[in-house]
Amino acid sequence: MKTLSPVDQLFLYLEKRQQPMHVAGLQLFSFPEGAGPKYVSELARSIREYSSPEPPFNQRLTRRFGQYQWMEDQQFDMDHHFRHEALPKPGRIRELLSLVSAEHSNLLDRERPLWEAHLIEGIRGRQFALYTKVHHSVVDGISAMRMGMRALSPDPEERDLPPVWAYKPKKR
Repeated sequence: MKTLSPVDQLFLYLEKRQQPMHVAGLQLFSFPEGAGPKYVSELARSIREYSSPEPPFNQRLTRRFGQYQWMEDQQFDMDHHFRHEALPKPGRIRELLSLVSAEHSNLLDRERPLWEAHLIEGIRGRQFALYTKVHHSVVDGISAMRMGMRALSPDPEERDLPPVWAYKPKKR
């Protein structure tokens, strides 16, 4: 078990229903050239194969002597953390933002690792989105951006990169 830093503990103590302490990102993608109509479903299936996350994505909170600590979640459930969803018709950006707004307003479950990812299909113009949410005690905004960029490639031919939770943490 690893004790959280005082700053990370503060994010947990300050969190309230009206004041969530998570960071999130919404990425909008276009289908690759030649992709069939089942592309996003196939992508979701391949992402689900990464069902054993690396730290900190496999860590959940516990309290000991009044302090929060991280411990490995022995009952990790990928279906709770990764969700494949479809927008209602007509699939405009308005419907996407409505879904993301509803998801963003929910606090993360402190009995589980403090993150979730939503792969969202059904967006007009052969587009799909990825909405990710991570508690600020797990990762700060800059680190989250770096993790997200590590899981993407500027090369359109490079595909099948693992999701952020599958990368081994970089040594400091």
